Amino acid sequence: MSVSNFATFYIVSIIETMKTSPYSPQYDRLRAWMKQKREDSGLSLRAASAKMGRHHSVLGKIEQERRKVEIMEFIQYCHVVGADPHEGLEVMIQSIRDK
Repeated sequence: MSVSNFATFYIVSIIETMKTSPYSPQYDRLRAWMKQKREDSGLSLRAASAKMGRHHSVLGKIEQERRKVEIMEFIQYCHVVGADPHEGLEVMIQSIRDK
C-alpha cells in the first residue's frame, strides 16, 4: 500500500496549522489588551470596524477568540483605537516569558 504525496502534504499542513492556533494564553492576553484599548478609546466594535474598513464580525471574532490576530490588522487596530502597538507586542512577549 502506498501513500500519495498529497496525503503527506495534507498531514503536514494540519500539523503546521495546529502550531499557530489562535487559542493560547498569549493570544488571550493580547486579545484582552486589544479589547481594553478599544473600550478605553470609547469606540464600539462597530465604530472601530468602520474606521478600519472591516466588517464588525472580523473584529468581533478576533476579540472572541475565533480568529487569529494578523499583524497588519493588529497595527491598524492600534492606530484606530489610539494604542501603541509596541505595548501590545510587549504584552505578548511578557506572556511568553511567564509561560
